[in-house]
Parts: sequence; structure tokens; C-alpha cells
Amino acid sequence: MTGSPEAQTSQTAEKLPLPIRLIDGLSGLSAALAAAGLVLLALNVFLDVLGRTFLHRAIPGTIDMTINWWMPMLALLAFGYTEKMQDHIKVTVLLDSLPLGLRRAIEGVFSLLAAVLLMFLAYYTWVDAARSAKIGETTSSSPPVMIWPFKFVAVAGVIVLSLQLLATAWRHFSGRLPREIDFDVDEAAL
Repeated sequence: MTGSPEAQTSQTAEKLPLPIRLIDGLSGLSAALAAAGLVLLALNVFLDVLGRTFLHRAIPGTIDMTINWWMPMLALLAFGYTEKMQDHIKVTVLLDSLPLGLRRAIEGVFSLLAAVLLMFLAYYTWVDAARSAKIGETTSSSPPVMIWPFKFVAVAGVIVLSLQLLATAWRHFSGRLPREIDFDVDEAAL
């Protein structure tokens, strides 16, 4: 292909099947929501510090909001996008010595297994979130901070990661990973 890397990425994305493009888009949306969570976390803490410094009053529940609202958004909603970009930490000592085709097959199978396990986790997370919503779960702090809605954020994050792992498995089996260079041998290390 010729042209800029952005044009090449765009051309590659157009050739992907619709379900893969939809999953990739969902991962991007999820990452954008995680970024919004980061902005809200920063704003929440900034206002809390301003209140403590100038008004001698903290924003009630800032720590509980950070623990139960913002951190789950940051971590769980970004996982799908991180998987799409193949930026999760991997230990590939054994895989690096395998032929490319065998490595793709093994990583594809492991991606499928991880997706299935995460679907079970999503189910049990959903059960916990539904129970939490039914009782209107809050923190035990004063004033209490509502936490049950953010348990559904965890469900969404796990589902998006599971779907993205299915897309990753397809990419491994079809040889269409977004970063093929990860499979190249580093000649400088030889």
C-alpha cells in the first residue's frame, strides 16, 4: 500500500467485516468514556483540593467516588481498546520461537478461551450489579455515595473486552492483526 500510515489504517479498516468494525468502534467508544472518567476524576479531585484549601471544606465522598466511580471507569472501560491495539503486557518467550502460523493459531485459541471466560465473568458481574441495583447499594460513609450504577460499568467493560478478544481471535486466525510488527524478529537483538 502507498500513502500515509493513517490512509493505510483507514484502507485496512474498510476491508474488515462489519462485526469486527462494530466491535472496534465499541472499544473506541468505551475508551472515550474511560477518558471522560479520567477528566471527571481530575475535576472532582481538583475541586476537592480547592475546597479544602480555600473554603476549608472538602467535597463529601470524594474518596468513595474515586474508588467506586472513577477508577472502575478508567480501568474497565479502557481494556477493550487496549486489547484492540495489542497493548496489553504479554510474555511471549515461548511464542517467539514458533513459526508465525503456529503462533497465530495458538494466540487465536487463547483469545477465544479468554473471551469465553470473560463472558462467564460478565454474567456473574451482571448478577452482582442487578442485586446491588435492587437494594440501591451505597457506601457506608456519611453522606452515603451511590455505587450500584457503576457496577453496570464493570459489566459493560468486561463485555467489551470479551467481544474485542473475539475480534482478536479472528485477526489471529485470518492473519490481520493491527500490528504485525509484534511478530517480527528483532534483528538488532541477534
